[in-house]
Amino acid sequence: MRTYLRLLGFLRPYGGRLAAAIACMILYAATSALSLGMISPFMQVLFERRAAPVSTAPAAAVAAAPARPRLDLGSVLPPRWRADADRLLLDARPLVALERICVVFLIVFLLKNLSDYLQAFLMVSVEQAAIRDIRSQLYAHLHRLSLSFHHGRRSGALISRVTNDVEYLRASLAAGISNLVKDSLTLAGCLFWVFFVSWKLALLSLIVLPPAALSLVIIGRKMRKRSSQAQERMGELTGILQETLAGARVVKAFGMEGFEQRRFDRANQGFYKAFVHLRRVSAAARPLSEYTIVLVAIGMLYLGGREIFVNRTLEPQQFMLFVGALLTTISPIKSLSEVNANVQQGVAAARRVFATLDTAPEIVDRPGAQVLPPLRDAVRYESVGFAYDAARPVLHDVSLEIRRGQVVALVGSSGSGKSTAMDLLARFYDPTAGRITLDGVDLRDATVSSLRAQLGIVTQETILFHDTVRNNIAYGLADAGDEAVRRAAQAAHAHAFVARMPQGYDTVIGDRGVKLSGGERQRLAIARALLKNPPILLLDEATSSLDSENERLVQEALERLMRDRTVLVIAHRLSTVQHADRIVVLDRGRVVATGTHGELMEREGPYRRLYNLQFVA
Repeated sequence: MRTYLRLLGFLRPYGGRLAAAIACMILYAATSALSLGMISPFMQVLFERRAAPVSTAPAAAVAAAPARPRLDLGSVLPPRWRADADRLLLDARPLVALERICVVFLIVFLLKNLSDYLQAFLMVSVEQAAIRDIRSQLYAHLHRLSLSFHHGRRSGALISRVTNDVEYLRASLAAGISNLVKDSLTLAGCLFWVFFVSWKLALLSLIVLPPAALSLVIIGRKMRKRSSQAQERMGELTGILQETLAGARVVKAFGMEGFEQRRFDRANQGFYKAFVHLRRVSAAARPLSEYTIVLVAIGMLYLGGREIFVNRTLEPQQFMLFVGALLTTISPIKSLSEVNANVQQGVAAARRVFATLDTAPEIVDRPGAQVLPPLRDAVRYESVGFAYDAARPVLHDVSLEIRRGQVVALVGSSGSGKSTAMDLLARFYDPTAGRITLDGVDLRDATVSSLRAQLGIVTQETILFHDTVRNNIAYGLADAGDEAVRRAAQAAHAHAFVARMPQGYDTVIGDRGVKLSGGERQRLAIARALLKNPPILLLDEATSSLDSENERLVQEALERLMRDRTVLVIAHRLSTVQHADRIVVLDRGRVVATGTHGELMEREGPYRRLYNLQFVA
């Protein structure tokens, strides 16, 4: 219940529209009840007036004749309205009364259907606005969460949470408000007439409600469990789909289409079974409630018939009103039984969504965090240690200094901790031991935005978006002019191949830049970092995807643009770091050597061994 109440809290900003929708629901229920209540006077106008010929007997004899009992519907009205209703419908000539009651019917049903349309439109507006807010809040929170959260989860499962799980919330909100309020009020109006006609028959009809309600509660519990399982299977299915589509080149290259198809089919079959089990349970709710009402209606038809033909305690028009009201309860009760099913599915989805929203970001600004000014002195790693989990430390007691304007290279074999050390400077993670400072300020005491505003990053994995070349280069710099974009592309030696594209800088490069070669994607990423013109550059394998000629040209451009800037660069190909001011050699997360290229080559050690492996051999 707490989860569902939290979900309903997203409707609060739209209270005005929600109140208007509820007002329309109240009008709908009132006109529905009024249309039922008109059954009795309609039958009186049609049949009693026809069955009562004009009497020629003396007035005293007429007065002495017993009056035929009839339902006093006016008793539910104020006295003045009661007299007006009798005069309007019962005291007029039969044909005039019929015309009047038909006009009233038209007005009542016009109001009923108009209010139904308005409440449906308003509720869709409120419901979709709330879903939009939930989806937007969830997406924003996913970006606030640290990389450790994303690395521990399949992206497909997170995509499913934003799409499929939120869709379940939509159905739950619609059922929980629209159906619950409208159908509850409609049901109340029907039950009013049922009790008004014969409270004894009404009480008899309610005997079966407790066991029916208990069965719906049991079904609801099972549905919550089945719904959660179905949503988990959909997350797995979306994950496989996302992975295989993103890695289509690898799948084809290794001939794994059949394997991936079988893996997808297993996940697809798992979702099929989970969803069928869910529907098998949810499908029982509607027929169960309907059959219960039919049993009640048949019983009441029999008992009511006895009251007319045997006991003569009910008038035919009374009984018709009773039966009409009783049968009209079937539709709202069926809808209300589905409310529970939809709410249970929504609660299961809401728990998954709220579990993500309640996950606290690890990298946040501390209270009183300061805004970092541009780098003036140096970046320092002071006895830094880091572990993704306690059992597997990645960095051990790393200490190094990167002075302003220096180029410092991190070198080491794969898995030595180079990329992790760079990630710590970008504050994608925080050290588990020691600290990193910028001009003496611990990065954890500074705002994340002011730190990253000083960084330009080119990662080992080139990330481009399904957008134009211009927008990819100017990513994060919406006010960048065309000339600035062109100069950055020229500096990265990307302008030539961009100019050959059909729409030049307005060419859409496809998802992850699929229309470009690896070297072209790398150069656009470099151009993006150069356009930002940051004080600090982080280059992770920045030229590893370029051929030798373009690597030389890009390296020259980088050396020219890195003047008076601080650079931390990673490269497995040592030719790209030979001119660095200092080289830091990492081995199994520890600093094992530092110095210039010449100094490190003069002594035996891991750097010379790596160099010889690449060049001498």
